[in-house]
Order: sequence, then structure tokens, then C-alpha cells
Amino acid sequence: MNASKLFDPARHLAYQRPTAIHTLEDFHLPPSPISPIASTEPFPLLSEEAILQHRRELFSKDVLDNCLYYTRPGSVQLRGMAPRYTPFIYQFWTSPEVLKIVSELAGVDLVPVMDYEICHTNVQLGPDGIEGVRHTPIVPPQAPEDTTEGASTNLTKVGGAVKPAKEAIVPWHRDSHPFVCVVMLSDARYMTDGETEIQCGDGRTTKVRSPQMGGAVILQGRQISHIAIPAGNMPERITIVCSFRPRSPELLDDSSNMNVRTKSRLPELYYQWTSYRLHLLSRRFRIEADKLDAKYQKTIEETDSGKPGDCRDDIVDVEKLGQWMDAQIRYMKQTLYEMREVTPEDNINKNEIPNVQF
Repeated sequence: MNASKLFDPARHLAYQRPTAIHTLEDFHLPPSPISPIASTEPFPLLSEEAILQHRRELFSKDVLDNCLYYTRPGSVQLRGMAPRYTPFIYQFWTSPEVLKIVSELAGVDLVPVMDYEICHTNVQLGPDGIEGVRHTPIVPPQAPEDTTEGASTNLTKVGGAVKPAKEAIVPWHRDSHPFVCVVMLSDARYMTDGETEIQCGDGRTTKVRSPQMGGAVILQGRQISHIAIPAGNMPERITIVCSFRPRSPELLDDSSNMNVRTKSRLPELYYQWTSYRLHLLSRRFRIEADKLDAKYQKTIEETDSGKPGDCRDDIVDVEKLGQWMDAQIRYMKQTLYEMREVTPEDNINKNEIPNVQF
């Protein structure tokens, strides 16, 4: 690939801070152990050049031949293309500049969950169906102006009681990973509907408006039940999603494969899944061992002139260590559980977080 097409923050970012950031408390939802942030209002993120380069890589023959999955009537998804087929996209979403933006808005230092979860792409099908996806233009087609009264809105709105999601692109569900950043790659100036609707803790729902082209929203989707409402008055609707987890191995990582296994190349997904989980566990064990060593050294310096080998004060809190080890065992068993045999139930998007018992 031409080096000029690889990520350059000066050319490819058009970031402006969102006008508002909403907390879980704002939505009457219980606190999360990793961040109080629920979602942001839409904010500009990609420059025009970055939009075009995303589309150029995503709708290349290699991606369409190897990474396209039919997910449900009316839509397809592209997954697992970075970095092999989409080097620019990989550089964009793993860059320090983009990670800093996402982390600051999410209220916690984040990294992509794994390469497979970088920039999965949802495509709302048009009249030509899946074949039409292969003819997606690099330059987004211009949306027709809509003069319907109340067709667009600029604010997140609180709606009424939770209703059946019979018209939703995806039914009520929670995401597979802690945070997501969703970006619009289509002209949405005159789009009708297309919001993300969130279940609040008080029985009402909140609609978070969709971003404009190149714009993004951040959502703590693992903690929030939500649906995607179909968009109207658009020649196409293409959104990309990058999934994130905390960078620190000491923070909760409740990632899952619950909604992605039927639209993934499982050998690659399971390798990346297992590898990142084992590396994270190894870091947790190293941190815990280092804490223990530091406590021992401090104790013998205070009680025995720093001489090792005959420490007479308790160093190991057995009860606390047992609780920590139980948590790691649960994490290891969950890692295996997420690679169980695929069944027809995996085609149903989940609204509850399944955890293995031991």
C-alpha cells in the first residue's frame, strides 16, 4: 500500500469534543466497575479523507470475499479484516491519538479487545441486496433532502416505556465487549430515525441520536441494553464499530463472544481470544507476584534489617489471595466457555450476560 494512505492524525482526524457525555447514573442504571460513563453525544472524528480510506479498504474485493457475513434480513456485517486486509484501518484504531480520544471520553484507558474486533462494519441492505454491497462506491452517495416535519433532531431524547423491538435492526441486546465506538460512514444529513435506543433503569427508554458522516458515539454497551432503530431517507447506511476493553489487566474484563460467533471465522477468532486472555492473565499473575515480593521486602527491612530467609510477620493474606485466585479461575473458565460448541441459540442476540458456574 502507498505509504501516503496510511494513518496520519493531521490528515485523518477531525475530532471535536462532544457537546455532552452521559453517565450511567443519568440513565438510572447501576454503576460499572470500570467507568461511570454510559454514552456520549455524537462528535466529529474522521476527516473526509479518512472516511474515503475506510470505505476503500472495507469494500475491497479481499474483504468482501473473505469477511462478509449475512447476519439478519436487511443487513450484512464485515468482520475480522484488520490488519491483513485493512492496514490503514488497523493503524487508525490502534494509534495513540485515537486511543487517547476514546479513552478520555470513556473515562478509562482503553485498547481494542483484539484485532478481530477492530472496525466490524454493519451494512443496511438496499434494494439490490447483498450483490449491491459489492458495488458500494468509495464516495458516499448524497442523501436526498427530507422535508418531513420533525425529521431530524439535535438532542438525545427520553422516550416512553420499553416497547417490543419488532422493527429494530438488532433486537434488545448488550454488546459482547465493555465499550464500543460507533462511526457513521454514510451521508446522514437528512436521515430519519436511525437512533440507538437505550433501556433506562426506571423503565423508560432514551434515544441517542445517530452521528453524522465521519462522526462517532461511544457507548458502554456491555452494561447497557440497547437496540438500533432502522434509518430512513438514506441511499445507504454503513456504520463501523470498534470494540474496546480496559488497558489495565487489574480492571474487570467481562468480554464475551456471545453475539459474534456465528459471524466470525472461528479458528482465527478463538486463537486471538485465547491469546489475549492468556497474556492478560500472565500480566495479572506477574503484578500480584510483584506486590507480594514488594511487601516481603518492605517487611524484612522494617523488622530484620532487610535480611531475607527468616521473616516472622505474615506476608500472605490467605483469604484475600483465595478470593483473587477464585476470580482468575472464573476468568479462565469463562475463556473456555466462550468457545463452546455453536448451536442455533447463538443466532439470537443476547440481552443477558451469561457466566459459567463452577
